[in-house]
Amino acid sequence: MIDISWLAQNVQCEKHAAGQLIPCPGGENGTEKAMYILLVGRVDVTGTGKKPANAISLLPGDVFGGVEYFTGKCEKIYTAIVDSVVCAITESTFYDLPWSQPESVFSMLKAAYDPPGIPALPVKTAPAASKEKTKAEPVEQDSADTGKPSGAEQSVEQPAEKQADSSVAQTSMLTGNSVFPEGHKQYPGITKPNYARLVYAKDYTCPVCKKTFKDYKIFGSKLFEAAPMRFDLRRSYTDFQLEWYDIVTCRHCYFSTFHSCYTESRPIQKQKIEKELAVARESVFLDFDAEREIDFVFTSHYLALICAEGYLTFSHAIRAKIWGNLSWLYEDLEDKEMEVFAASKAAEEYEEVYKTTRMTPVQEQTTCLSIAGMQLRAGIDKDIRKYLYQVKTSRMGDKVYGNMAEDLMEELRAK
Repeated sequence: MIDISWLAQNVQCEKHAAGQLIPCPGGENGTEKAMYILLVGRVDVTGTGKKPANAISLLPGDVFGGVEYFTGKCEKIYTAIVDSVVCAITESTFYDLPWSQPESVFSMLKAAYDPPGIPALPVKTAPAASKEKTKAEPVEQDSADTGKPSGAEQSVEQPAEKQADSSVAQTSMLTGNSVFPEGHKQYPGITKPNYARLVYAKDYTCPVCKKTFKDYKIFGSKLFEAAPMRFDLRRSYTDFQLEWYDIVTCRHCYFSTFHSCYTESRPIQKQKIEKELAVARESVFLDFDAEREIDFVFTSHYLALICAEGYLTFSHAIRAKIWGNLSWLYEDLEDKEMEVFAASKAAEEYEEVYKTTRMTPVQEQTTCLSIAGMQLRAGIDKDIRKYLYQVKTSRMGDKVYGNMAEDLMEELRAK
């Protein structure tokens, strides 16, 4: 997997305005031949003379120009569809890469024979502009400067032109910064290879693009509880956490949601999320074939927040569970600021579920426990005792939840 962050900070980059053609392989007017790695933005590939039916789009992390670089043939046209930043690999810089970036070299050689890309997305191009050399500068993400993190729903509506201005020094998962809220940080290299033995491959059909793809499903029968269920209803298992494989993401259109929404037929209004998903596909890069990393898990959850808007009846319930998962993931990473932020969002969504949904007594208990638990973790002493009292006094509910509420009330009294 290409380390976009390393390239952005250590290799000379070029910025191409929307609508500009990127020369492949170049080599004219005294310039060197070059092939490219896309760091930010989107580049469409068309044939010379006219646009063929099989036009493709390149996204951050894709390598292009390899065929032209090694053969000298120019049979493709590469156009920046939005403001884009590329890492240019020339004859003089090519030999500097192998010692520190063997994965990048392998990807470039592979691209010469197997060019990457997905079907081109319809995007209105801007007038061509001149090319300029630029050195990518990393941007520090300091929550003290930006204030309270905003929701993913707000940031995803930024125009495509604005996304290209984000720092290319972020990892491929964060390119464009359109899916993640402010305050979300990079967590590179965090994997859980031992989790792979508790999941298996399964075919899914996307309800949006209708294409079939493979993802993973959890072996529920192989899970063993490592501790009693916590006051916020988090379950802990031996050598496994559900949140890592809770969300299924379509590798074609990036539609993301919980397993249950894939397996149970629930109506979804595609038109409510198609625009946001198109923006997300330009902003983030997911490597579905690599070992699963925590950044992949975060990306799938924030994509699922976008997709929750398509479920009119279940949107609050889906968002509540997603924010709950995110708060637990941030807790595992000891990112207290984002843990509190996600927990507060989860509490808000669970309150909406409680106010607007007809529930069974047990569902009402679990919802009230979730509200109280998330408020407690977020440091919100608002209605914690009220919701715990609702759980404890439910006549038709489950005694297990009633006892949990009573125990938590005793802890709060002791403080």
